[in-house]
Amino acid sequence: MTDIPKIQKTILNWYKQSGRQLPWRQTTDPYKILVSEMMLQQTQVDRVIPKYYAFLEKFPTVNSLANAPTADVLTMWSGLGYNRRALYLQKCAQAIKGKYDGKFPETTEELLALPGLGKYTVAAVQSFANNKDIVVIDVNIERIFKRIFYGKIESAEAIAQHILPKNESRNWHNALMDIGALFCTAKNPRCDICPVKQFCTSANNKERIEATWKKKNVVPFKESDRIVRGTILKMLTTQNGQDKNAIYEQLLQRNIKREKEKFEEIIAQLEKDGLVKKEQKILSLP
Repeated sequence: MTDIPKIQKTILNWYKQSGRQLPWRQTTDPYKILVSEMMLQQTQVDRVIPKYYAFLEKFPTVNSLANAPTADVLTMWSGLGYNRRALYLQKCAQAIKGKYDGKFPETTEELLALPGLGKYTVAAVQSFANNKDIVVIDVNIERIFKRIFYGKIESAEAIAQHILPKNESRNWHNALMDIGALFCTAKNPRCDICPVKQFCTSANNKERIEATWKKKNVVPFKESDRIVRGTILKMLTTQNGQDKNAIYEQLLQRNIKREKEKFEEIIAQLEKDGLVKKEQKILSLP
């Protein structure tokens, strides 16, 4: 097996000298870490940064988020997409307020019991807020491990705990995320300047590089339900309480064309998700 201590030292030293300065890395407040993690899911860092600042200015504490009108939360979230994340985040805050009097729970078991928090998000909070020796594996970190140890491990999980340096979880995972974002990208990785190239069994090996990233058949955004859902919510954050048929006409004017039946299905799903409420023909934020 590749020299683990040398890999750890190389990665941590690189991060100390060259790691990205991101706002959520300037705090260990678990609430602020949770906000950043929910925002960063499937959203680029550059889009998240201004939203992160604005959201925390509006809702600086767990209790302020828990007590806020849901319409205000969705308005502050507007532009990030995947609006259900905002609902999950508020429900989580409400649970913390109700069960823990606004004090963020510390154990993994307690965090996992909160609404909307999965294994990855809980691990991220434990690592970045509390520096717990717990592994955090997203698609970028998984890809790095598969490339460094190509053909030597069955899965990223098989090496993650073994390679995690003790009492360095926060810096370690931040470093890996930076390396994944800046060097070990899915396509066209920058192997020649990657800080771990000397240890990587896939460096500059086209076949291995292609074998370690998953090609997804993604529906183009303009053809997906997401653009319809997002545009409807954007309209309502601009002017809450609009006639359903008027919204449909606005969608057509924006060249977002869907059959009326499909539009009705999307509205029904938004209602089910708790993102809108409908009274007669009027749609509004909850």
